[in-house]
Amino acid sequence: MKKIIVAVDSFKGSMTSSEVGNAIKNGIRDIHPDWNIEVYPVADGGEGTLEALTYHRSVKERTCTVTGPLGDHVEASYLWYERDSERIAVIEMAQAAGLPLVPIDKRNPLYTTTYGVGELIRDAIDQGCRKFIIGIGGSATNDAGIGMLQALGYHFYDRDGRDISFGAKELAKITDIGFEDVIRDLSSCRFQIACDVKNPFVGEQGCSRVYGHQKGATAIDVEKMDRSMAQFADLVERIAASGRKGIFPNGDRNTPGAGAAGGLGYAFLMFLDGVLRPGIDIVLDEIRLEEAIAQADLVITGEGRLDAQTLMGKTPAGVAGLAKKYGKPVIAAAGCFGEDVIQCRQSGLFYDCIAVNDILSEQERMHAMEKEKAINHLRMRMRKYFENFELFERSL
Repeated sequence: MKKIIVAVDSFKGSMTSSEVGNAIKNGIRDIHPDWNIEVYPVADGGEGTLEALTYHRSVKERTCTVTGPLGDHVEASYLWYERDSERIAVIEMAQAAGLPLVPIDKRNPLYTTTYGVGELIRDAIDQGCRKFIIGIGGSATNDAGIGMLQALGYHFYDRDGRDISFGAKELAKITDIGFEDVIRDLSSCRFQIACDVKNPFVGEQGCSRVYGHQKGATAIDVEKMDRSMAQFADLVERIAASGRKGIFPNGDRNTPGAGAAGGLGYAFLMFLDGVLRPGIDIVLDEIRLEEAIAQADLVITGEGRLDAQTLMGKTPAGVAGLAKKYGKPVIAAAGCFGEDVIQCRQSGLFYDCIAVNDILSEQERMHAMEKEKAINHLRMRMRKYFENFELFERSL
């Protein structure tokens, strides 16, 4: 009996990761009903990540009233679950500080705050969570994470010894940092940050210059924020170098990803000993896919469109990389191919690449994105492919 691991990303716009996986499973079982086929929903830190992390787990959702990016109250939710006697929180920072929470005419990162993100973390700590997986995409902020840190008990003082207010406009006022009220349990928490951008904290490729405009900043605002952030980094890194308690640097202003989410990556690196990792790596570790692949005969991965971008840290490349470690053959399944799919074929990661569109008529392709049709077409494609599986085996 064959053991097959199916770990395919969502086909965006038509099927979730689990729907794709089960369609593949059912197509193979139409031909080989006795095979052991296990489906693992996967994602690269974007759409589908929560499904992947919580599939077949008992999950609790908690909704809190927190401070939104404009300082008003918003409802924000996060999930937590237990594994190996640990309580793990999964938080999307965009729930509390995302760009969609700010009307277009009010977007200005000089004034927006990450305070609500800190409130979500604080609530999760109160619920007994000590391990955190945090997605930091889609932010409306550029406050270097000081809002989040303020909610966790850090003080940022101006020259008169007063706490600063919210937003990037306040960064230039900071002359000292206080740690006396940092919540006690924070030191026992571990933070993995799903981060797929490589921007440093400051400079030409820093968060202000690269992302400030899309958050509502003017050219003058961008220059002010970048200077203020450099000044803030000088203070933080000077305190870290002095050995003063309260800062636990796991990087510096030039660490790739420090500029993620308006500098929130820098706050996690410098104050919370956070680890910035590609989303796909966090997901694959958390669902323990490697253990399953090590025992498999065949691995099937894929995504909606297979092209050169697939090889750039996306789900199929991550899954195939694990399979290659154990010498397992990998089939990449897609809804369609891009023109540069040849790069996938020549990458050495995949034994074969197949697409649903290859077996569809022009009329069928017009409705290929409809969920029910997409599921049935994928099932049919896998059934046809595995009708000739003996030829596949002999070619390995």
